[in-house]
Amino acid sequence: MSNISEPRQVTDIYKFEGMYAMNVDFQRQEYRVCWDGDWRKPPRLGAFPRVDGAIITLVPHSHGVEQLWIRSQVLHYGADSHIRLLDHSDKSQSEEQFPVCKVAVDNRQRQLIEFEFAILRYLRSKAVPVARVHPDPLADENGVFGFQMEKLFGIGLDCIRKYQTDIIKCLNQIHTNGIVHNDFHPGNILKNHKGEVVVIDFGRSGYVGSKIPPGKRLPWWQGDVYSFEVDKVGLERFFGMSKRLRWQFLSV
Repeated sequence: MSNISEPRQVTDIYKFEGMYAMNVDFQRQEYRVCWDGDWRKPPRLGAFPRVDGAIITLVPHSHGVEQLWIRSQVLHYGADSHIRLLDHSDKSQSEEQFPVCKVAVDNRQRQLIEFEFAILRYLRSKAVPVARVHPDPLADENGVFGFQMEKLFGIGLDCIRKYQTDIIKCLNQIHTNGIVHNDFHPGNILKNHKGEVVVIDFGRSGYVGSKIPPGKRLPWWQGDVYSFEVDKVGLERFFGMSKRLRWQFLSV
């Protein structure tokens, strides 16, 4: 569990008003840290909010976002969202089932998360092994900013090959329902509390045959429409899957 007295990064580094910036959670409020110079050398945050060589600004929140932040802590972050864990002391019965929150910090992330929530609800309705989510999204006056989900558990890279058959089955079920994941790698394969393999992170997914929005394109994939092929290549590219197993996938 993170220490709320220490700043926790919630975004990748990005350009902002001619400077480099990143957002952090400090005592359950969001701050933007801006600096000049090398983006690979962000300022030290040990004495936050006093940071030499940086401009620190408080990021305002809507009431809905603020209420979530004050009762949750940061677990980790990615390019398209960050993950928060609800405090145990005031969870409702429903929140006990869905203690993890996937949260946006800007409009781009909001759009991805709103789409992902709809995709997850659709796939769950078809009994596809994806993360279970609360039936209602997290929303404020500006729309959806996140959703609650079940707690999941990582699979070590040294163990991932043991789950190849289950991974193939999961991806087949996703494709059978017309969805291309479009970001298929080991970090998006987890286990639920029953030990079952589930697929996560559908923010960049889409319906097969539809055009891929510029913000969802993978740097190593040249196609401009959603194709099952990108996920199949992902099996080889990231899982070291043999041609024999790929043919097994194609024939299922």
